[in-house]
Amino acid sequence: MQIAPGAGDMGAIAGRRWARTFAFAALYLGLAARCGSPAWAQAHRSEPAPASPPTTTLTGDWGGLRSYLDNNGVTFTFNYTNDFLANVRGGIGPGAVAIGVFQPQLDLDLQKLVGWEGGKFHTHGLITHGPFFSPTYLGNILAVSNLEAGPVARLYSFWYEQNAFNDRLSVRAGLMSADSQFLQSRTAMNFINNAISWPTFLAANLPAGGPAYPLPAPGVRVRIKPADEWAFQAAVFSGDPSGGNGSNQPAALPTGTVASFRGGAFFIAEASYLPNQGKDARGLPGAYRIGAWYHTSSRFGDQRFDNNGLSLADPQSTGIPLNHTGDSGVYGVIDQMLYRVPGSDDQGLSAFVRAGGVPQDRNFINFYADGGLVYKGLIPLRRILRKLLLPGAQRGNHDRDDVPGPDGAVVDAAAGGAIHHPSGRRRPQ
Repeated sequence: MQIAPGAGDMGAIAGRRWARTFAFAALYLGLAARCGSPAWAQAHRSEPAPASPPTTTLTGDWGGLRSYLDNNGVTFTFNYTNDFLANVRGGIGPGAVAIGVFQPQLDLDLQKLVGWEGGKFHTHGLITHGPFFSPTYLGNILAVSNLEAGPVARLYSFWYEQNAFNDRLSVRAGLMSADSQFLQSRTAMNFINNAISWPTFLAANLPAGGPAYPLPAPGVRVRIKPADEWAFQAAVFSGDPSGGNGSNQPAALPTGTVASFRGGAFFIAEASYLPNQGKDARGLPGAYRIGAWYHTSSRFGDQRFDNNGLSLADPQSTGIPLNHTGDSGVYGVIDQMLYRVPGSDDQGLSAFVRAGGVPQDRNFINFYADGGLVYKGLIPLRRILRKLLLPGAQRGNHDRDDVPGPDGAVVDAAAGGAIHHPSGRRRPQ
């Protein structure tokens, strides 16, 4: 058999055309299916990283189609995570629930697909089932599971990212979340309680919990990495991802797709120092981050006084909090490997600490801190065994007149005897 010159190139071009057609058709059908979800209902309070094709998958290679699409820049991922949660003693009362999250995901590498260097597109949906566990059976502030969201079905992300100058510059714009990009700790990602990804000093104080699971928001993020050990990023998001007016008072959240530009704007910036990240680095790897944020809403309710200046606990009070304009905060993250097993790349002991604070007058939680240790490779026969220790504490306005209870630390474990059966996963972020 003889092949004419150029026939291989023509076949590759035709293959890329078929892959582009398939990708755009899938994108169109995915939008049509996801945007038809109900717009408003009850809900409570992250986005998977752009997918890379796994070596083995539950549904196989689809007769070679999956590998073919991936080679042409089209990657499909379908994630389902389930938790069984039970409270056996304490809290509000005993009970058990089963909750789950399904996330269909599409990633397009535009360099492979159409020859556009540095371009990436990502979209995925969020479908959850099962009732709330923590507010129903525990009454705690820090939710037990990072899957708790109530029943929702929505388009959860839809963004385009452009990288340039050998990935020194990255710009992302679209519907996205902040909790998958800021305040990150690789060591802390081994834990699955709700506060680890998006800490309570943000989730409990921002309108609708801020742009974090399970509510994204339209935004733009710019990241600059001038050197291997330094990175700087900043972003601006719509102020109220629920579509509300920017109030930080408790309210029912939507269960469907929302792309809101209401409620002011949320700005966040972060600087990172990343020593010893390369394979040939002599020292132990670490990550040190400092950040700050500001929200422009004029509806941050005072924790003590009503709109007439009376105590909210006063019988003559209107019960309507005095509104403040603007809210802000600062935070820091330390992620450091403490000991590395000789001859290994990542086995050993690592630690993390995170802390952040906000003004006390307009925020329910004004200080938060967590920390933990992770040891990987403790038992040689279990390559990914981790011995975990995670204390977490926060300080809130529990001494205000209208809320009984002493001022001090609130530890999640004190809320009740909760049994959590994890499914061996990280938070969807």
